[in-house]
Amino acid sequence: MGVSLFLLGAPRVENDGLIVAVSRRKALALLALLAADPRPHSRESLAALLWPEWDTPSARTALRRVLVTANKAVGPGALLAEQERLSLAPQGGLRVDVNHFREALQRSRAHRHAHLHTCDECLVWLMEAAELYTGDFLAGFSLDDSPEFDDWVTFESESLRRDAAEALEKLAEIHAARQDFSTAIGYARRWLALDPLHEPAHRLLIRLYAWAGDTASAQRQYNECVDL
Repeated sequence: MGVSLFLLGAPRVENDGLIVAVSRRKALALLALLAADPRPHSRESLAALLWPEWDTPSARTALRRVLVTANKAVGPGALLAEQERLSLAPQGGLRVDVNHFREALQRSRAHRHAHLHTCDECLVWLMEAAELYTGDFLAGFSLDDSPEFDDWVTFESESLRRDAAEALEKLAEIHAARQDFSTAIGYARRWLALDPLHEPAHRLLIRLYAWAGDTASAQRQYNECVDL
């Protein structure tokens, strides 16, 4: 299985399924930054982002200490530390759930097919994306002394939530077209849970319940939408 970095939901590092203790919160923040934005980052920009109130020499020293902790967490070869830039090593072997989520969704978007509803390949990719999305990006994780980092987390979280909503909506529609209303309802409910005020998700759920012959649930869903 190897080393995995989970950023969807509460962030954590696992090695062969066992949680790896990361002693410094900013080591986990650094890993999240490098994993979610895989381009090389300058040490100066990372130090300024994670220690915005510190002078440059002190922030760079702190970054070096945090880099040691991050390296221990993910193992040798996962991080590429050049003289002035840091990034994840392309062949470092670290599995990142966010990257696999985005890749699965992009494969579906780019795939050529006559109709999405009948495309088994897209169904597999969308189901993989939905399975990977176990919660919001870095759910419950923040840095009290780095508002810019927290702003970045908010931006990434909103973007990934929109991607998840796209996957869940498509899955609900695919299964509805295949007359598998029970599965469609499950995906539609997950879509709605991302934003309970999203009226299109309510409408789809009402239709799905009606198509499934469950008029009582359709009425309840309508009433819930009205109340909200």
